[in-house]
Amino acid sequence: MSASPATAAIAEPTADPPENLAALTRPDFPLLAQTACLGEPLIYLDYAATSQKPSQVLQALQHYYSHDNANVHRGAHQLSARATEGFEAARQKTANFVGAASAHEIVFTRNASEAINLVARSWGEANLKPGDEVLLSVMEHHSNLVPWQLLAARTGCRLRHVGLTQSGELDLDDMKAQLNERTRLVSLVQVSNTLGCLNPIAEIAQLAHRVGALLLVDACQ
Repeated sequence: MSASPATAAIAEPTADPPENLAALTRPDFPLLAQTACLGEPLIYLDYAATSQKPSQVLQALQHYYSHDNANVHRGAHQLSARATEGFEAARQKTANFVGAASAHEIVFTRNASEAINLVARSWGEANLKPGDEVLLSVMEHHSNLVPWQLLAARTGCRLRHVGLTQSGELDLDDMKAQLNERTRLVSLVQVSNTLGCLNPIAEIAQLAHRVGALLLVDACQ
């Protein structure tokens, strides 16, 4: 969730990705080496449910379970110390990657449902009241819908939903029309798991911040 440019969770790309990005990265995923029906290469799109792991991640997991497997922050022995060091190093790398001001801003959760519920039950219950508005879209996964429905029932805040264009993309004109001084949070998926469209998060962040709203991005897909 981004409150200002200094703590934004979306880093601006420095250059367009290469057109052959898929060809460059596909060999890193062993599972994708198999074929699907009719002998075609396997294409996996259900990343909102679970993601495939590149060989670098699989190797890191094997190394961890073979050499460092122990609880983090829970022991004084060398295995726990190494596990803790690796855990916190990953937190710092994540902070650097998303442009966070500090590694303390990074919270690891099990999935999007847990992460968004955490925001709703902490920030939401502490800050939202009757008359406040949370702006979603009609393309949201239940992980980014049900927590806000439950929060609205508890706090009296209002949920609003941005529609789609005829081509199935987010209707930015509708979003601009619905954003107002009562909007406290804009919570959107970056890529729809059903439509596949890529939402312009940088532009949406500017629109949300213009009315003083925070932005939460479900970037699982």
